Amino acid sequence: MLGICPNCKINLKEPPFNKREISEMMLILKYRNLVENNMKPKSADELGYCELCSATKEEIEKQKKSEK
Repeated sequence: MLGICPNCKINLKEPPFNKREISEMMLILKYRNLVENNMKPKSADELGYCELCSATKEEIEKQKKSEK
């Protein structure tokens, strides 16, 4: 995974870190559980946050802006 959430593509090691899950192992386990149950994680746009890492839409957008 190399430090990136498989659902929202946020870089786990870059700020903002506001209550976000950054453990790759925990994300892999959550993702694997969804895949094994023939489910796909919902997008952050749908829920307002990432189902796997709990990053909010604002955090995702803020990180993308800071990378440019």
